[in-house]
Amino acid sequence: MTPPPPSRPSKANRSVTPSRPMRSELEQFAEHCRAWYYQQDDDAGRQMTQTLATLPPSQRAPFARLQASIRSAYHASINARRDAEFKAHLSATKPGGSLMPHSRADPRGPLAKKERYDRLDRFIRTWCTMGMPGTKPFFQGLWAVMRLQVIPQDLGGAGPFRIEWEIDDAVFKESGGKEFMLEAIDVLKGVLAFEETTSLSRSPSTNSSVQYNAFAPLSPIHSRSQSQPLPSESAAPTSAKKTPPISSRTQTKRPRAPSDPFMDTPALSTSCSSANTGLSTASSSAADEPITPRTPNAELDDLFMRAPPGRDFCESDGYMRTWTAPDLPNPEFLTLLTLFPPFITRNTLPRFPVTRLADRPVDIEEGEVMDGERKVIKVGTGTMWLGTKRRADGWQGGWWTRFKLWLARVFC
Repeated sequence: MTPPPPSRPSKANRSVTPSRPMRSELEQFAEHCRAWYYQQDDDAGRQMTQTLATLPPSQRAPFARLQASIRSAYHASINARRDAEFKAHLSATKPGGSLMPHSRADPRGPLAKKERYDRLDRFIRTWCTMGMPGTKPFFQGLWAVMRLQVIPQDLGGAGPFRIEWEIDDAVFKESGGKEFMLEAIDVLKGVLAFEETTSLSRSPSTNSSVQYNAFAPLSPIHSRSQSQPLPSESAAPTSAKKTPPISSRTQTKRPRAPSDPFMDTPALSTSCSSANTGLSTASSSAADEPITPRTPNAELDDLFMRAPPGRDFCESDGYMRTWTAPDLPNPEFLTLLTLFPPFITRNTLPRFPVTRLADRPVDIEEGEVMDGERKVIKVGTGTMWLGTKRRADGWQGGWWTRFKLWLARVFC
């Protein structure tokens, strides 16, 4: 007797296989993402958000992954462009080269001094204000360099030597935007005639354990990484069962499947209901199982932007930069110091260690630290120390300037 054929599982007990997103849908979504991030198109941003809000859970992962890769590429391009602009402007600016031709012909003349005073005054009035805390450490360090240059060496100043100030390039690129970066380079190097060179110290921004990865799923560098456009009221009617839009942060409340590219392997649940699913899973209804999201197949991989092998978008060398103080006489330094506002000059000024007072105790509050065989001080941003270059003759100024400094030493 022939056994009856096995019964086919009913439609209710059959697992639901999610549909794979079409290539045309991903391409259209990618165009909306690029228009939103690169062109700031609000309409494309609303369509991008609406698409993520109306997707079924089984198809949301590839769309979210595509959005994250485009967003990361945008942040990397912004960072690379800023780094290229910084290096190009820095190499094109020569010490004292931003002055007028008649000032460059006589750098120590009255016209050059007046131009340096006016340019630094405008720079400080524009960027050194109480409402701009990002630039405050930079101006604190600049003030300390200029102030220490007029203090005699036996009192903890620079005396006949030129101070070397080591700071990170990120101070220029991230303190006040592009305009501050270009103007700071122009004033320091082109007007005041600071000299710069690449340091041997590694930059903290590249030594950090949490480095910026151009293709990380999420990036906090730009404000758009933390925001998405709000969908218009006419874009999609609200409903009680509408899937909430995906945010830039990982949603941890919704259970994720092991194939989700944004999550690590989930830990096994210790609840009573999950502890008894070892052998009963096969007999349980397949309709109760969560739908496993599908990732794009090989023919869609070209839509996901990937990092070129062995190369980052930002090709910075990763080293600090040393700025050598300009060779200006003390009277001009004293005149330029009057331009700094009180909230900068009222800070305590640390001093360089005096060699003939070797037994002087180290004051930690002054910021004095040992860096190998040389002692450096920290004021504002970066570190500074006495360099090996000497100032030109006449750096002390005339007899009147020396007399005022002598009075300051006696009574202050």
